[in-house]
Amino acid sequence: MGRSWPYVVLLLPPLFWAGNFIVGRAFSAELGAITMSFYRWLLALCLLAPFAYSRVRKELPIILNHLPILTVLALLSVASFNVLLYLGLRDTEATNALLINSSIPVWIVLFGVLFYNDSLTLRRGLGILVSLFGVSFLIFSGQSQGLTVNPGDLWVISSSIGWALYSLTLRKKPSDLSGLGFLAYIVLFGVCFNGLLLVINPLDEAPLPMTLDTLYAVGYVAIFASLGAYVCWNYGVGQLGAQVAGQYIHLMPFYGVLLASLFLNESLSYHHWVAGGLIATGLILALRQSPHALASKSN
Repeated sequence: MGRSWPYVVLLLPPLFWAGNFIVGRAFSAELGAITMSFYRWLLALCLLAPFAYSRVRKELPIILNHLPILTVLALLSVASFNVLLYLGLRDTEATNALLINSSIPVWIVLFGVLFYNDSLTLRRGLGILVSLFGVSFLIFSGQSQGLTVNPGDLWVISSSIGWALYSLTLRKKPSDLSGLGFLAYIVLFGVCFNGLLLVINPLDEAPLPMTLDTLYAVGYVAIFASLGAYVCWNYGVGQLGAQVAGQYIHLMPFYGVLLASLFLNESLSYHHWVAGGLIATGLILALRQSPHALASKSN
């Protein structure tokens, strides 16, 4: 069970994050993107602090010695991902956002080739093209007035690209920094960054509505979609690598479509099926290893 445990743990982040999409869409009219992101991480930080304080205090020299790369990781994840996602969910359905988000493994492969000298085979290249065509088909096919683009889809694409870069950059995280210390730093940075945005308030967002429903929403995304998912994801990436862990992200549409049907009354149309099929095909081509590669890895 020990060797298979990372594979089991990685089943949880897609479920928790799919719920984040549903909550983000359901409360898009009541909660501003920056407001929701700030309060989810503020609550997460409050819950995390008692467990992380002594660890962070002990590992503070490590954090200070690697501050630039840790700050980049914090910007790509906690500080920006959910703000961009919640901005997108104001204008696009959760189903659309989930399908676009499922392209993250392809972005990981593409940026791995561009920035980390990962290998690019003909199969991987074809997979990248097929998946990106699926994403393009999705964002254009739902429009009735020619080649217009839903701005919500573009926000979701930008959040997906940021997460792919975060997953790849995790390989540069200092090995002597614990997972708890790392999580505490990026959450603290994200709270400070989003707090600054909230003070500046470039989107003219209203204050957090203090209703039971909004508190439940913030509580869910703080406990499950924030702390629980990040702990599981970082553990899985650390054990199996970004490209293996990235394959689990395409479980999110499966989870998300069920949740969107139950809670948002969304349904799949033909362009969702076609786009989903193209993205899935591209994933299989881009992420499947050849028998030769597998044999080489086992030697």
